[in-house]
Amino acid sequence: MRKRSVGINVRVSVTEKRKMTLMAKRCGLSLSEYLRQRALGYEPGGHPPKEVFDVLDKLDEIAENCSAREGAAINAQTDRMRDLIIGSN
Repeated sequence: MRKRSVGINVRVSVTEKRKMTLMAKRCGLSLSEYLRQRALGYEPGGHPPKEVFDVLDKLDEIAENCSAREGAAINAQTDRMRDLIIGSN
């Protein structure tokens, strides 16, 4: 594991910090890690909110109450959506 022992202080406005914190949260990163990645030329991907996965789980539950054919079709679409969401990060 890398040891990070040197700090960098940067002054920003309250609005700028709020925006950076929000962007870091959307990516599932700490503010420090988000800023580190951006400064080093990386573009962190967004991290979907938990509610997105809750909706997909609910669709799986609905599929269980459908006929086998309909349920399989719903599950196939839900799996595709999960792949698109996870792959977008």
